[in-house]
Amino acid sequence: MYVILGGAHNGKRKYAEKVIAQLPEKELIIYEGYLPQPEEIKENERYIISNFEQMILPYLHESEEKVAQQIFGQIMQIAEQAELICICTDTSRGVVPLEKEARQLRDTCGRLYQKLCNEAQTVIRVWYGIPQILKGDSHEQN
Repeated sequence: MYVILGGAHNGKRKYAEKVIAQLPEKELIIYEGYLPQPEEIKENERYIISNFEQMILPYLHESEEKVAQQIFGQIMQIAEQAELICICTDTSRGVVPLEKEARQLRDTCGRLYQKLCNEAQTVIRVWYGIPQILKGDSHEQN
């Protein structure tokens, strides 16, 4: 599993496409804001999952850890069956939101991203278009 993280509009998807171009060809399926059902996963496909904030929004009334663990568990099921790239938008480097819901969203994303980064073989931070490998190997050829 790859995790590519960085700020909004910092080049994460463009970098993911660059990495994918270096990997063996597979069908690419993209999920934005939701996860595929387990029966939809096929071993010979590559998946990009992004917009985790949208997945978390409906569950702000629940515990941050519970929500993060639930989504993480579903993602790990996908990662066990197919190649997976998670694109995570870092919302932790800005001003602390005044609204409780916005803080909870930021904190839940942070908990989820910690879990994903811990389990990923490769973690890459993209900041203003510049990739920095934090863990593993990017497979990118310059």
